[in-house]
Amino acid sequence: MDFYFAVLFFHISGAIILFMGMGIEWIGISRLNKTSVFKQAEEWFKVLSSLKSIYISGGVLLLVTGVYLASAKWGYTPWIIVSFLLWLFIVLQGSVVSGKKFKSLAGKLNSESELNNSELSGFIDKLKLMNLLQSRLAIAFGAVFIMTYKPDLPGSVIVVIVAIILGIVPLLSKQKTNAPNV
Repeated sequence: MDFYFAVLFFHISGAIILFMGMGIEWIGISRLNKTSVFKQAEEWFKVLSSLKSIYISGGVLLLVTGVYLASAKWGYTPWIIVSFLLWLFIVLQGSVVSGKKFKSLAGKLNSESELNNSELSGFIDKLKLMNLLQSRLAIAFGAVFIMTYKPDLPGSVIVVIVAIILGIVPLLSKQKTNAPNV
């Protein structure tokens, strides 16, 4: 087996791990939003807290293998640079923006023994956790599109613009996000 293809396998696995993490996050936020019992909220928050290791492992795997693949075969073409910038956006938005909001939620959960469902739901909605997740998903799908089709710079920029628009729409939403019933 060619070493390049082994690295490519791990690169794709890193992307799958990130998408798996986003799926778990979607379920966790959805369930947390529906609970009114402190113990249930605490359990779903533990699930969400465990995502840090999933995101770190997937992100590092994606980055390290991506750097190898770029240097071994592709060079630093516009689509690789744009894909890297999208990866960086996902990492920063996930760790800095969503991370701070999850810490805020942890403080809320630690400070109250009984939760009012509408208060918790309103607080989660105010944090826009689901909206932030949806924007990361849109950007991630944009990166997958770019890495699949390998467009030139103008094509990559168009994909980024579409992904940003699709990622911003949930953030601008004033209505409560209806997460799927899981």
